[in-house]
Amino acid sequence: MSGLDDIQYSRDETISAVRRYYTFLAKVYLNESEIVEPPAGGWPHIDNLRSMGKTDEVYDLLRHLPYLRETSIETPQAAPSCHFANWREIAQYASLSPASGGDGHGHRLCSEPPELIDRIPPCVVGLTYGGRENPCFLLDNMRDIVHWYECKGTIRHNLNNDTTNWVAPVTDMDDPFDWDIPEGEAEWRLECPAWSVPDFFNILRGQFHDLKFVPVSSRVVREVYAGGWGNSPVVLSAVQNIYRRHGWPDLATFRKQECLRAVRRTLREEFPDFLIRDFGEEDGEEDEQ
Repeated sequence: MSGLDDIQYSRDETISAVRRYYTFLAKVYLNESEIVEPPAGGWPHIDNLRSMGKTDEVYDLLRHLPYLRETSIETPQAAPSCHFANWREIAQYASLSPASGGDGHGHRLCSEPPELIDRIPPCVVGLTYGGRENPCFLLDNMRDIVHWYECKGTIRHNLNNDTTNWVAPVTDMDDPFDWDIPEGEAEWRLECPAWSVPDFFNILRGQFHDLKFVPVSSRVVREVYAGGWGNSPVVLSAVQNIYRRHGWPDLATFRKQECLRAVRRTLREEFPDFLIRDFGEEDGEEDEQ
């Protein structure tokens, strides 16, 4: 990748990048029915989020993005411990609860780092939504880049030199302090690496390809990094081997459903202490077939 000057914002390309990522996840572990596409005119109710104080271009983007469906069981993770924001559902709920709709600050606290919230400009919106442990991805809708807040150094710098699809962050080549932005904003942008939108999602895909992000059900993803497996390399290796035996990483031959059933059986029978708390009803039913 080259510098920021070579990246130009395209709403349609940003939408396509998100859609391609969700389509990829559906080939790996996600139920395809969990992906919801906007109607021709875009999602209604998005304007209920105006109290967040974002730009018109941000709301236009949110109106036309695909989202992952909210369910009564658990919203599927799109990366380890990571729930992407479903701004369609949030806006729809806001239409039913005006008090919630007016809580733009609350929505921002759930999608942006609280300690940075006063330094995040209106052109930046969170792609994720949740508690403190939920990873935070910040899309700059004006520059067409995504900042990864508290990105692990191993990923940011490709310390092992073995990551598929890795490219250097644009913020490592184009100093934010040279941008026409306030100093406080430049500080967090430099600290939080950013990639172009397509490169960012390619890096996430690369983590799955290399089995550094490892789905253990149709909704739950774990990672190889510290704490992701209770620091148990035995469990990690067992699950990675299951994926390889089922054709991974060749998507043309990968047997998704068989693989997920085998992962669940292995965790339940050999590593019950590592069994995920709530797999969801579909996984349990598939396992018995």
